[in-house]
Amino acid sequence: MQNRLLIVTSAIALLTVGAGGAAAQQLIRPNTTVAGSLDSRDPVSSTGGHFERWRIDAEPGEMVVLRMNSGEFDPLLQIGRSAPGGQFRELASDDDGAGYPNALLQYRATEGGTYEVRATSFGSGGYGGYSLSRSTQAYGASGLPIDIGGYIDLDDPVDADGRHYEAYRFALTNQQVIRIRQESDDVDTYVMLGLVRDNGEWIGLFHDDDSGGGLNSEFNYQAVSDEIFEVRASTYGAGSTGSYRLTVEDVSATPDGGMRPGMITGGWLANNDNPDGEGRYIEYRTFYAVAGQHMTVTLRSDEFDAYMRVGQWSNGAFHEMWSDDDSGGGTTGYDAQTSFVAPFTGIYTVVVTSFGANEQGLFSLEVAAY
Repeated sequence: MQNRLLIVTSAIALLTVGAGGAAAQQLIRPNTTVAGSLDSRDPVSSTGGHFERWRIDAEPGEMVVLRMNSGEFDPLLQIGRSAPGGQFRELASDDDGAGYPNALLQYRATEGGTYEVRATSFGSGGYGGYSLSRSTQAYGASGLPIDIGGYIDLDDPVDADGRHYEAYRFALTNQQVIRIRQESDDVDTYVMLGLVRDNGEWIGLFHDDDSGGGLNSEFNYQAVSDEIFEVRASTYGAGSTGSYRLTVEDVSATPDGGMRPGMITGGWLANNDNPDGEGRYIEYRTFYAVAGQHMTVTLRSDEFDAYMRVGQWSNGAFHEMWSDDDSGGGTTGYDAQTSFVAPFTGIYTVVVTSFGANEQGLFSLEVAAY
């Protein structure tokens, strides 16, 4: 499977063609859907399934998004070009990117010209009708909410820590708050949020393992600028495989935009978290308060000297309103706690960090109202 870009497809025109021979000559234009049917007369692909050929024209650097749906077999999409001698050279493929069993393939054309698309099945013996849609869109750009199922396997990309993942991109505006949740009954989920630079560099911003309860991961994030983000659905253990469901929803300026009074959330301050420029690592949490509420926020850790800053994001910058080092006491005497009367109704942000540089470990954060 490949990294995927979730696309909201625009106006669709339907074209219907016959079997493989006719499809081989059919050009799929942007924002168009075609239909076909696999049967035993079609040629056999490298995956063992019968396939039909289609072709697309693309400009250098153009994003090509293809979606294949079928209610009769497990679709598999391949895109490639013909090598000298006529052999098919695959450039990208996808099996379950649109949620099992449908395929969603993203490919950025490195060269201009004609590409071959093969519509096939995941295994042998897959026959029946299907639809194949093409969408073209600039880097980034899915609408919210995202609610999609997938399956992490050993063919998926691997990050620097050896975890296989499947990725989805979407746009956020400054101050927008989202909730990201990854659920699974098969694997210990691990969800990550970050940015991908034009050179392909991954910039990790947030991650979570078990805050969603059980094997599930969940966190809220508040954007501080207009950006294209990538969420990666992964597993806590390297080499793990299994099914999952990923949801990303906009919870801006609502009680669901952050922790509610009475909630406790956990985390792990680690050296792959956000640096603060002074050798400390940072994680962020958000909570919702109503103007006039008496609030108490407590950061606890038995593994590092907890330090907390509370404030809000405005115009792309964090504005501190309260901070604390050791007022929470605790088993080590190093827990942080601050109490205040909420001056406005909305989302507040907690900067979770340590008092000293390079400190790491588990923590819990509690928000209470009186």
